[in-house]
Amino acid sequence: MTNLIQSFAKVIFTLIGGFLGYILATFLLSQRILNDPINLFYLTVLGILLAFLLSSSLTKQIDQLWDRFSAYTRRVPPQAVLAAGIGATIALVITVLLNTLLENVPGFTWYWSLLLTLILVTASSWFFVANRAMFFSENRVVSEKKVVSEPSLKAKLIDTSAIIDGRIADVAAAHFIDGTILIPKFILNELQGIADSGDPLTRTKGRRGLEVLDKLIAQQAVGTAVISDDIKDVQEVDEKLIRLCQQKMADLITTDYNLNRVAALQGVKVLNINQLANAIKPVFLPGERLALNIVREGREPSQGLGYLEDGTMVVVEDGIQYVGATIDVIVTSHLQTNMGRMIFARPHA
Repeated sequence: MTNLIQSFAKVIFTLIGGFLGYILATFLLSQRILNDPINLFYLTVLGILLAFLLSSSLTKQIDQLWDRFSAYTRRVPPQAVLAAGIGATIALVITVLLNTLLENVPGFTWYWSLLLTLILVTASSWFFVANRAMFFSENRVVSEKKVVSEPSLKAKLIDTSAIIDGRIADVAAAHFIDGTILIPKFILNELQGIADSGDPLTRTKGRRGLEVLDKLIAQQAVGTAVISDDIKDVQEVDEKLIRLCQQKMADLITTDYNLNRVAALQGVKVLNINQLANAIKPVFLPGERLALNIVREGREPSQGLGYLEDGTMVVVEDGIQYVGATIDVIVTSHLQTNMGRMIFARPHA
């Protein structure tokens, strides 16, 4: 809901609270539980105050229900709405004719007329919606095309971590991202705050993020747009992004593991650049040989550590003696973790 509707809802809740307080005070006075008429005023004011205090949480829940209802109605095909309207109209016409015929029947009252109307409208609307393909054949084809193409054109919201990471520009240039990348203004404000930080490292990250945005906007592989949409009643940026994705039925681009988990739990589809990078790394099977530079000792005794060109860490058993040298190793196993892939190997005899 908009802020105007939220304010209107708060006013309605407050008036209802005052009215209930007035009714309660009137009842207590009539039962002589309260004697002083001034208590009528006090209880009315108390009802207004309590309703005003509770209205914030109530309007927030109504706001969430409204967002879900809006998201659901946007998925309803126009043909279904038109079919339901036609069915209801036909049912009402039949109801008027039946009421004219049955109004002189003994025992036929407004109750039976209302029940007959509900049954006919429900049945007729359901019939037309369920069989709308027979009446809207051309529109049905268009609707199916939209259903097929809409997921691929879904908008994507991007967070600060993915912008600073920088790889999103190359991923978009390689046509792995479709639809439109939406950049909320509150993300730009957060990025500008990072770029203006007093810490040199943080400031460098922020400026690199701004350069990535310039590169992303300049390339033509995917559309980009800055939007001013915001969630006024939420202060946390991550929560703003999740709520905005739910409202716009958009995906979320991030490299933040925690945001990934929280968004996924709330039904938001997440495109994690780190997961994409891990997915396209080459897989080395046990027994394969590769040349590796042992750069330092490992955590366990006698282990040596090396890294592939894509950053994958290789743990070499009995490799500590080769630190600083490039040797051939034999892959023994690999392990996939949330932080990436690890390969275990041993020196080639």
